[in-house]
Amino acid sequence: MKMNKILPGHKYVANFLDAPVDIGWVFRMDDRQFIPAISFEDAFPEINLKKWVSSGSKGSIKFAETRSVSFSFGGSATTGAGQSAVTIKFKRARSVAGVIDGAHVDTLRFENVKEQLKELWLEKGFVKFLPDYIFVYEIVTAASGTLIYSEERNNEVGLDHTLGAKVTKLADLGSGNFSIETNSKQTLEIIRNVAHKPLFKAFRFRKSWAPEILG
Repeated sequence: MKMNKILPGHKYVANFLDAPVDIGWVFRMDDRQFIPAISFEDAFPEINLKKWVSSGSKGSIKFAETRSVSFSFGGSATTGAGQSAVTIKFKRARSVAGVIDGAHVDTLRFENVKEQLKELWLEKGFVKFLPDYIFVYEIVTAASGTLIYSEERNNEVGLDHTLGAKVTKLADLGSGNFSIETNSKQTLEIIRNVAHKPLFKAFRFRKSWAPEILG
């Protein structure tokens, strides 16, 4: 999967391609690619991970750190934008902004299978390349959402509601009914008004076998 991004400071990986991903998957990270290596289920078919998975209630996930991004809603005399517009200014590099709506989180209590994972890492030779192999232990499934990632600072992105609805607050981005109208620098986007899996959490092993969560 190309163009997945580890979100610094958030402990999440953003799934910008909406590629298949699930709890128990092992990926090899190679530059900007997350290449499927094996799944826990394939390695240990006799173990049912679901008995150690906890599911949270639905809610919203917001990315809106004031130190990194700022938002302005609706039109103005200077921009000429209408009431359905949103402008996001990224003040810092490698920043993310937006809202994931109707989201529920499934989390594996991975300590229950840590010994099996160590066995798998040794058997497959992953232990020789510890920084490159990651294990997915949490998945966010969302009903809709808008998420913008900027690699560069001082980037300004203009969004517009696709149905022309008035936009007045950050939470409105959660509908996923937006399109990018202007973009001063390159960005990555997750903009969807249907169910998808925009985020996941994963860890790599240190030499001590202590898990190191990405992000």
